[in-house]
Parts: sequence; structure tokens; C-alpha cells
Amino acid sequence: MNRMRLKALWGYMKGFRWMLVVGLVLMAGELFLSFISPLVLSVTIDTVLDDNPVNVPVYFRWFVDGILGGDTGIRANVERSLWIMAIAMIVFRLLSGALTFSRSYVNSMASEKTVERVRDRFYAHVQRLPFQYHVGAQTGDLIQRATNDMETMRRFITGTMLEFVRTILLFVVGIFVMAGMHVPLTLITLSLAPFLVLVSLIFFNRIQKLFLVLEQEEGQMYTVVQENLTGMRVVRAFGRERFELDKFTDTNSRLREKTVKLNYAFANLWSALDLVSGLQISLVAIFGIIYTVNGSLSLGEYTAFLSYVYTFIWPLRGFGRVLSDFGRSLIAVGRIQEVLGEQEEDPVADGEMPPLSGDIDFKNVNFSYDKGQSVLHDLNMHIAGGSTVAILGGTGSGKSTVVQLLQRLYDIDSGEITIGGVDITGISKDYLRDHIGIVLQEPFLYSKTIFDNIGIKYEQLDSERVYEAARVAAIHDDIESFENGYDTVVGERGVTLSGGQKQRVAIARALIGDSDILIFDDSLSAVDAKTDAQIRGALASRRKGTTTIIISHRITTLMEADHIFVMKDGAIAEEGTHEELLALGGIYRRTYDIQSLTAEEPEIERGDRQ
Repeated sequence: MNRMRLKALWGYMKGFRWMLVVGLVLMAGELFLSFISPLVLSVTIDTVLDDNPVNVPVYFRWFVDGILGGDTGIRANVERSLWIMAIAMIVFRLLSGALTFSRSYVNSMASEKTVERVRDRFYAHVQRLPFQYHVGAQTGDLIQRATNDMETMRRFITGTMLEFVRTILLFVVGIFVMAGMHVPLTLITLSLAPFLVLVSLIFFNRIQKLFLVLEQEEGQMYTVVQENLTGMRVVRAFGRERFELDKFTDTNSRLREKTVKLNYAFANLWSALDLVSGLQISLVAIFGIIYTVNGSLSLGEYTAFLSYVYTFIWPLRGFGRVLSDFGRSLIAVGRIQEVLGEQEEDPVADGEMPPLSGDIDFKNVNFSYDKGQSVLHDLNMHIAGGSTVAILGGTGSGKSTVVQLLQRLYDIDSGEITIGGVDITGISKDYLRDHIGIVLQEPFLYSKTIFDNIGIKYEQLDSERVYEAARVAAIHDDIESFENGYDTVVGERGVTLSGGQKQRVAIARALIGDSDILIFDDSLSAVDAKTDAQIRGALASRRKGTTTIIISHRITTLMEADHIFVMKDGAIAEEGTHEELLALGGIYRRTYDIQSLTAEEPEIERGDRQ
């Protein structure tokens, strides 16, 4: 599993891997300087100040012989040698800082470019996932994967990955350098190192499970917050503030418990590693003094050795932290991969693109959202091209399902749906949806201007075309009455508009596309009868061959349709014109009689602002 996640991450970095290589080279330079600096101090103490023979590794001999002039040069001019050593330490520090800056810059570029690519790919992939996936997915969890998990992956590429390599290199090179100075003391330094590595590896296996649980709880909290903020109007209207607060408190408490459990694990790790690291440094210091006193180790070498021990031990101590970050990063990559691994919707990009103005036929259509729970049963429906048809039915009768199947948001279980004689399974989905305009009962408006919301389908749009669509939707006068007119910015999800105004803006947005098929899914429910009639009249005058499907519970909205379908339990129970259905005396007639009882009562636009 972890290997697959690493392979996926490596794939994301294609094109930027050379930056990692450059970062590794710069890091090697940093490591080289970190082992050189203690040698400068060692030579200063042993040779420049104490007049002992130079005893340095071969890779530092170039400096002693070439810059200082060897033993002879040092003894000939001690003061000059001291100045050279002081300047050398400053120069090495400056070089180390320059290498660190360059490495950080290159690594940051690699991480930012990689995460940008993955984030773009993630977002594009989410757009292409089937509608059914989004029905079951939690928005807050997806947001967390696109933000927190991406940030975790960015930190991994920027620091954790190279820190992991750095720790291993320090361990290997450190053993080589220290063994060249004093083998017994090196063995003492390594005596407890296996324990440090073992504890870190055990912790790594445990921490991944804790991180996974924590990520899931964070995703749940994101979902709770997102649902509350987007549904604030409902929360206030029904006085559910206390309920929402309790729900958030419960989620937050679970997140706190998981975080405390994780911190407890970290506390155990750090205390164990600190104890072992401190003990190891103490052993090196004590035995180093003993070896220095008996003459097997010079004072300068002892000082350099202590520097190496700190350089060697503390990264090894931090190996647990590196592994924990590594584990969290793998979890983040896995969560991102989980979404990217979902099968995208087949757009049928090379499908047919026939005119959609022809007849629409549902032939023996069966469909179920879940196995064993059939929604449509042998549905047969003929809609003449260019006509206006209406669908009436109770909750759960399958009205909206018909619309979703027509747009291929779902695919039928059996049967056939054709437009102009062409099976819709062979039509490009993008083309199909581009030529079907739909207005939902609960329209979604973006936090943009009204003009942008109406013309959101197009980058460049003639103003008069927007105004004409608004007039047909009976919203033009309302917009003109606003202080900023069409430049009025609506709130998130259109919250600053009334329900009826939102629906009419959505109708204008659907009309502007000149679609071959227009669907109104109970989208006139929040407007009064007069406005309803005005919109239907304007639609009839400009229909020009457009097939119009109206779903509504209001008989006055349906009665002027060319043909009316009455649905019950996923099938057509009645069909005909308004007069024919009244004469039939069935469901339609009973609904008509009930609504007629309240026909004289004044209707109020239910969505009006308070």
C-alpha cells in the first residue's frame, strides 16, 4: 500500500524530479561542510594553539597543506594561521547558509509545482466524477482533501522527503568520519543507535493508523461546518442553533480525543528518544574524557568528535519525527489517490451530436438508485418534439428521476431513451447536457453579479441578450429596481434574493442558452400565480420549436401544456390534455378539485425576503 502511494507521488513529480536531484546535491554540500567545520576547530586547538602534528582525514588535507602550508606553515606563523582558521569558519558557515537557502528554494519550487499540478488534476477529476458519486460524497471531506491533505503532501516534498535522506546520509557518513578518528568511541556512539531506529519504526507503524483516524474526523468536522454555514438560513428559520452547536461540539470533541491520543503517542516517543539520546551523548562525553586523558584522543579530536556526535545523534533522534511526518504524508497521498482512483464519467466524447428537437421516447425504462429499490417500472412516455408537456405526481413518484435520466446523470437499468430516434447512450454527454436547459426547484446561484449569474455559461455575452432572457423570466423589473441593477452581487448561493427571485434568475440563465430542450423541475413553485402565468406566456411566444418539460404540483402551471403525464409509483398512471384528464376523473381531477378550493385565496410569493 505504502509503495503504491510513493509510486503515485513519484508520478505526480514528473517534470520536476530534476529539482529534487539538485536539492540532493546541495544537501550533500551542506553535509560536507557540516563535517568540515569541526575539523577546523580541531586543527586550531591541536596544531595552531598546542603545536601538535596535524592529524586530519584526507578530504581535509587540501585545506591544511594548500591554505595553511602544512605543519611548517602553521608553526612559522601562528597568528596568520589563527586568522585563516577564523575566516575559514566564517566562510564555511556562509557557504553552508547559501547552500541551505538554495536547497530550500529548489525544494519549494518542486513542491509547489507538484502540488499545483495535483490540485488542478484533483479539481478537474472531481468535476468529471459521476453525479452518483457526489450524491454520496461529503463536501467537507472533499474540501479537506483538496486543502489539508495537499498541504501535508507539500510539506513532505519540501522537507520530510529530503530530511529522511539526510538522516540516512548523516548516519552512514557519520560512522565513516568518526571511525576514522577513533573506533572505540564510535562503537560507543553506535551502541544505542539500533534502539532509536527500532522505536522509530514501531512508532511509524502505529502512527499511520492514528493519522488516518484523525484525518477522517477532521473531514467530518469540515462537513459539519460546511453544512451549517451553507444552511444558515434554515438554521435560523427553525431555531436550530442549539442543535447545530451541539452537533459541532460533539464532532469537535471526537476530534480533540483523537488529537490528544496522537499527542500522547508523540509524548511517549519523544520522551523515549530524548532519554536514549541524552544517555548516548553522556556516554560519549564520559568515555571521550577518559580516552583524552590516557592520550589515545587529542583535545581537538575530542572537541570535533563531540560536534559529530551532536550532528549524528539529533537527526537520528528526529528520525521518529521524520517517520511520523512520512506516515502522515503517505496517508494524505492515499486519501488524494482514493478520490483520483474513482472512475470518471464516460463523456462519450466521440458520440453523436444530432439535433435534439425531435421526439423524446422512453421505452420500457426501468431504473433503481439502489439494487432492489426500483424507482421506475416499464416506463413508456412519448414527448413530441417542440411541444410543451407537463408531469404531475406525488413525492417519490419518479418525476425528477425522469429528468435526471434524460440528462444521463444516471444510466437506466433496462429499456431505451431516444431523442429524434437516436439512443441517448450514443450521444456525447457534454453535447446532450449543453443542449438541455434545466431549472431546479432549489436553484444554485454563485456569489457573483446577477449579470454574471445569468450569463455564466458564456465568457463574452451581449447585454441585450441577458436583458431579454430576464424579461422572459419576469425578473428584469426586479433587477432594475436594485440599487446596482444587473451589477448587484448576490450573496453565497443567492441568499440575498427571495426564493422567487432566485428561481427567475435561474430561469433566465437557462433561457439564454437557446436549448433544444427546456426542463422546469418544479421551478415555478416560489412565484405567485400571476408571475407564473406571465413566465409561461413569454415562454410560449419565444419557444420556436423548443421541447419544454414542466414538472409542477400546481395545476394552473400544467393545464395549458400540450400533453400532461400523471405519474404514480414510477409509472404513468394517466395522460392526456387538461380537459381529457378532468373528464377521466382520476388523480389529476382530484388534485384539480383540491386546489380549486383555495383558488380564491391570495397567493404570496413564499420566498420573499423578510
